[in-house]
Amino acid sequence: PDFYGSTGNGSFADVLAQTDVYIGELLATIDELGLKENTIFIFTSDNGREGVPRSFGFTGPWRGGMFSPYEGSLRVPFLIRWPGHIPTQQVSNEIFHQIDLFPTLASFIGAEVPKDRIIDGVDQSAFLTGESKKSARESMVIYIGNELFGAKWRNWKLLLKEMDEDGYGVKNMAYPTVYNLIVDPKEEVPELNYLNDTWVDFPLYQVVEDHEISIENDPGTPGP
Repeated sequence: PDFYGSTGNGSFADVLAQTDVYIGELLATIDELGLKENTIFIFTSDNGREGVPRSFGFTGPWRGGMFSPYEGSLRVPFLIRWPGHIPTQQVSNEIFHQIDLFPTLASFIGAEVPKDRIIDGVDQSAFLTGESKKSARESMVIYIGNELFGAKWRNWKLLLKEMDEDGYGVKNMAYPTVYNLIVDPKEEVPELNYLNDTWVDFPLYQVVEDHEISIENDPGTPGP
């Protein structure tokens, strides 16, 4: 209630203002307590803008929103602060998945990652500390709910299914599509169709195949 109507631009803007103030207070308290150098602070989101027409939020040049397989859903901000360990004012477009946080934070604190099960995340500690300029991850699979929609490998993206950019109307395509996200960040002109084949087929389909094999070998915990 303290922030209701504070911006004069509606509830969405009020929540942004509230988030900004609360995070500022949190960081200030950490600093005042002398815990800055011993605290890993992470700010991120679990998805892009809300996936409904005329929604709030902004995804820049990227197509789509939450619950879609497009970059506007998959790409989110990720800020991390750990003074003395992680360089400041660094920007990267390397692939970093949120499932990488578990093994990465375990590495930072010297904890052992379980070896009796498949861990989908990879240790990104060398990348975050600047020891490596490249992410430890080259690829990822794309799910919407329980449905596998495709995969990413480097700057290439494979979609096995498509849907409305706001996350409605799943369609099984007659043939998969491949996008070069450097040349076509808005995912408007597929590189691959039924008349055209590319060298990038193999690594993209390999990502999907490896994932499907891992699911067969270790199905994980059933849902409720």
